[in-house]
Amino acid sequence: MILTRSTGCGRAVEDKDEQFVARGSGMREKRQSRPGLHELPPSTSNYTARSSTPRHHAPAVSRPFYIIGHMANSLEEVDKFLREGSNALEADIEFANNGTVMGTYHGVPCDCFRSCYKRERIAKFLRHIRDITAWIRRVCNRCLAFWELTTSKCLKSSKYTAGWSLAQNILIYLWKGVEQQYRMNVLLCINYVKDSDVIAGALAYMRKYGPGGFFRNIGFDVGMNDALSSIGHMYERLGIKGHRWQGDGLTNCLRFLMPLDRLLKTIKLRESKHGYVDKVYHWTIDLPVYIENSIWLGVDGIITNVPMNVYRVVTSQRFRGRLRVANIKDNPWQKIPRGREEIEEAHVYSLANTVSGGGEGK
Repeated sequence: MILTRSTGCGRAVEDKDEQFVARGSGMREKRQSRPGLHELPPSTSNYTARSSTPRHHAPAVSRPFYIIGHMANSLEEVDKFLREGSNALEADIEFANNGTVMGTYHGVPCDCFRSCYKRERIAKFLRHIRDITAWIRRVCNRCLAFWELTTSKCLKSSKYTAGWSLAQNILIYLWKGVEQQYRMNVLLCINYVKDSDVIAGALAYMRKYGPGGFFRNIGFDVGMNDALSSIGHMYERLGIKGHRWQGDGLTNCLRFLMPLDRLLKTIKLRESKHGYVDKVYHWTIDLPVYIENSIWLGVDGIITNVPMNVYRVVTSQRFRGRLRVANIKDNPWQKIPRGREEIEEAHVYSLANTVSGGGEGK
């Protein structure tokens, strides 16, 4: 996923990297205008909440929510998702056998009603994302970059190289010459705990060559269905103490068949003071009825092929005051547990509705 600038970042790892001196010129790029991208869809025009949802009083603080456009693997899809209300973009990063990062590509199988074959070279893709932050900050400064790192082709010995290669490209094509407050936040999502060398390689490169405070702009995720306890132990081994997202779900073709047990356990870890999870997301959710289900469960974001549907539910009267679309002022790494009232209302809702989701494989 790709995340753009956030002003109130917490700490991911307690480290000495804060002493690094920023590299690059620190020059801001000239702001240009490109029509259409800043125009968000109407908030409530085609969505009406179901009568079975409980009444609620707005919490003291509304929760920032991430609308994550799924498989934004081409420049056209990036622009399209932003027009439709996404404030985060998920892309699939492909690597060669030797660990060299190649570009964006998903391949088959993928979600129903989507093209699985769109792709872009890594340099061109990153430059486009970087240009967006320069010419229309109003949109992409709300944006989170969520990158699924597909290293299945890599030899085990090449996974460290894959992380090193990706970090090098981030530095050259995405962050170079960009001041810290405008630097895009990037969520690095490996598939399984066994791929942890990818994270280790990326962090090693950043420690050696990265700008000062680079940890403020990097987050982590394990995207498939390893045991949550194994994922927690992996973070302990890597010395990562924050900036940890965790999701659950399945392709939109089959997700309604799967149980919610793992997702609910993930949400409990976020609610716990000592749980490793800082943000929870659900994937891939396209229909308003399932979007509402996921929101009542307490997720922080949804990966979707139809961002406009999520945008309309999040900004509907039903969730106004409870949720808001995350923006430039929100910290994408901040753990925000629900209040007691929210938890009680979610319980009432779960008793009144049959909810399905969760599973394996993204």
